[in-house]
Amino acid sequence: MRVASSDSLVPLKDALPPTGLFYSARMRGLEMRDADGVFTQFHEALRLPDYFGWNWNALRDCLCDLHWITATRVLVVVDDADAVLSEAPDEREILMRALDDAVTFWAGKPGLPGQERRTFEVVLLGPPAAGSHH
Repeated sequence: MRVASSDSLVPLKDALPPTGLFYSARMRGLEMRDADGVFTQFHEALRLPDYFGWNWNALRDCLCDLHWITATRVLVVVDDADAVLSEAPDEREILMRALDDAVTFWAGKPGLPGQERRTFEVVLLGPPAAGSHH
């Protein structure tokens, strides 16, 4: 999981995915101020299945499944990450743990015969760095 300011300069080679199927989910942190907002953004951006249970365990389970996404690389980007769960700060650690668990799960899961290994990455974008001028 990476955390960066929204005005960070990233080398082009690091921003471009390698060849292959790539799924990018961009979420709006300003709409994720409480758990319902978090679940809604993930449901919409990752197209979570209808059986998604709208709770933290269900989110973690879905992030470690992703069978409905055929891409071998999945990137989750959260804009305005500093606003995420600002109305429920005690739940922020639960979300971060779920995201970290998913990153760790996919990094350690070997590819099955005839299938490419899947990667799951998360980038949290915060406000511009202090003193930056663009």
